[in-house]
Amino acid sequence: MKIIVAAPPIPGETLPLLQLAKALAGRGHQVTMLAGSGFRAAAEEAGLTFASLRGAADYDVADLVAGREGLPPGPVQLNFDWISSFINPMPAEHEALQDLLAADPDQHLIANVLFLGALPVACGAPGLRPRRWVGVSVVPLPLSSDDTSFMGPVPVGPGDDQRAANRAANAEFAAALAPSRERLEDVLREMGADAVPDSAFTDTIILAPDATAALTVPGFEFHRSDLPETVHLVGLLPALQTDGWEPPAWWQELDGRRPVVVVTQGTLANHDLGQLIEPALTGLAGLDVTVVAALGGPKALSIPTPDNARVEAFVPFDRLLPRADVLVTNGGSGGVHQALAAGVPVVVAGETEDKPANAARVAYHGLGVNLGTATPTPGAVAEAVRALLGDGEIRENVRQLAKVYSEHDPVDGIERLLFS
Repeated sequence: MKIIVAAPPIPGETLPLLQLAKALAGRGHQVTMLAGSGFRAAAEEAGLTFASLRGAADYDVADLVAGREGLPPGPVQLNFDWISSFINPMPAEHEALQDLLAADPDQHLIANVLFLGALPVACGAPGLRPRRWVGVSVVPLPLSSDDTSFMGPVPVGPGDDQRAANRAANAEFAAALAPSRERLEDVLREMGADAVPDSAFTDTIILAPDATAALTVPGFEFHRSDLPETVHLVGLLPALQTDGWEPPAWWQELDGRRPVVVVTQGTLANHDLGQLIEPALTGLAGLDVTVVAALGGPKALSIPTPDNARVEAFVPFDRLLPRADVLVTNGGSGGVHQALAAGVPVVVAGETEDKPANAARVAYHGLGVNLGTATPTPGAVAEAVRALLGDGEIRENVRQLAKVYSEHDPVDGIERLLFS
């Protein structure tokens, strides 16, 4: 097949799609990666044909992060993120996609569900359609259900109607995000769409493609008996391999003689290491553990490095997590899934993007600890890590879930959706 793989220019949304594109090319497909210009080198190093997004679609995510400074976590920040990062760039994404299809209409599309470039034509706007459109959801499913809300089944009292409570919570969530839905409707109409969906924005992005693959597994995602037939839980894509990475001199210390605790704030929300990494280093300094802090870039700590800590700008998780006993994270989907797939329980401390939803799933399924804040105290981190190191039930839950991850082949699953 000839396949366009597309994603918005956010590392956590693009890198899994880049890994998928590389895997599909390895299976003999002709793959073009459509992404932000900053991902050209990575795509070409992977042997892929690259097409760059342009204009409003080729933004610097750091500018968007700076633009939301001061906005409270929750609906206000989510609406800002979705409108600025995904809805406003839609016309430019549409234009870039149309250019590729005009050059060769015989192409399929695999797109991150937050890449909205295919949505206008699907809603009746002028343009070419790909042969088949498969969406890929990197983040937890936000899909409405009688069985759950985005944050899990609503707690109810004896005799209360669980489904009614979930429906009410979903309606409240949709109402809180009405600015995103209204902006999406406006932009679609401006582009000539005559079949604008009236569903919640979070439902539209999952249901609009011909099929959608969620990069998660049963046992992490909330159960939905009413999950649409077009939505499939396909598992976790492996992380991109980091060629040429050499282990640091201290690597031999991770030999199993004492527990290893990995601490990260991910690749995006790491501008203030005082939110999680520094409190974690401080709190864990008194425990008999080896702490590995991955800073996500060339950043500097504002505190002395404790004797039991090893701090690096970057350590590839595919090398590190098999040696870890606990991951302390702000809750990005990539890190949480990679840890659980490696059999590592997690401590989650996050309040923005998809992080609270991941934390809710971790807590609901007994896979770790949800600290309920993005700025935990050192003592809270230490207490959570100590609890996980001694909690046999949680560790067994994670071991069982790791088996579920191993039973899924997401590349095969997504490839099959192209042929459906």
